Amino acid sequence: MKRLLAVLVVAGLVQAPVASGWSWPVEGPVLRPFVLGSDPYAAGQHRGVDIGAAPGTTVRAATGGSVSFVGTVPAGGRAVTVRTAEGLSVTYLELGATRVERGDAVAEGDAIGTIGPASHVHLGVRVTADEQGYLDPLQFLPARVT
Repeated sequence: MKRLLAVLVVAGLVQAPVASGWSWPVEGPVLRPFVLGSDPYAAGQHRGVDIGAAPGTTVRAATGGSVSFVGTVPAGGRAVTVRTAEGLSVTYLELGATRVERGDAVAEGDAIGTIGPASHVHLGVRVTADEQGYLDPLQFLPARVT
C-alpha cells in the first residue's frame, strides 16, 4: 500500500501543471489589440495583443502547460509557445531572452523570458488543432481596474 501511494504521489509531481487561471504576462498597457477578420489572410490582421513593458522586464506564463517551442521566428524574434491541457497554444513573441526549454512544464506566473528591445511582448492564443483558430487573449486575461 505504501508503494502504491508513493507511485501516485510521484506521478502527480511529474505531470504538467494545470492552469488555475490566467494572469497578465507583464503589467504594461495593451499597445495593439487583437484584430482578425473573416479572411485570415487579409491585410491588417493582428493575431494577438501587444503588451508594453520596459526591456529586460520578466515575462511570466499567462497560464500553465508544457513548453512546445522555444526559438526564433521570422518577424517575431525570440518566441516561446506553451500548450495547455485545454488544447490551446499560447505564444509569446518579440522576447529579449528566453528562460525555458522545449518540454519544460510551466505553471501560471513562472518566468519564461524577458522583454526585448521592442518594449512589448506579443501574446497570441490559438486552438492548437486549428491553424486558423486564433482567439483574443483578452478573453482569457483578468480584467484590469483602471
